[in-house]
Amino acid sequence: MAGIFGKALADLASVMNYRLFRQGVISGNIANIDTPGYKAKDATFDEELDTRLKLAVTRPGHLQSPGSSPPGVSYQIKEDPFSRIGNDSNTVDLDREMMKLTQNQILYEASSQMIQTKIDGIKNTIRSIR
Repeated sequence: MAGIFGKALADLASVMNYRLFRQGVISGNIANIDTPGYKAKDATFDEELDTRLKLAVTRPGHLQSPGSSPPGVSYQIKEDPFSRIGNDSNTVDLDREMMKLTQNQILYEASSQMIQTKIDGIKNTIRSIR
């Protein structure tokens, strides 16, 4: 998606893909709210973000980025560290999951609007060339 659209559009698409992935993880937690012993999970994007923020080493004298890892690291599913254990050892809290679901939806829509703004800008540029 780079090229005339720029890197920002590709990064926004990656953020939207992450939001879709996280939506599935949160929905899975809600679906398992009555499953005894189920541990709530969450998706992490930190590793992916770290790979995008690495400094490029173009000369031998340059410093390495801390914690360098190979590119292409994707999201990981981990147990939610902020969950509380219920009577049946289930750690899903419906209120917390609904809050995460709403937050995720808002951030997805914000990314979508940013992409739409970029596309509208490209359309306006094309119209002004005619």
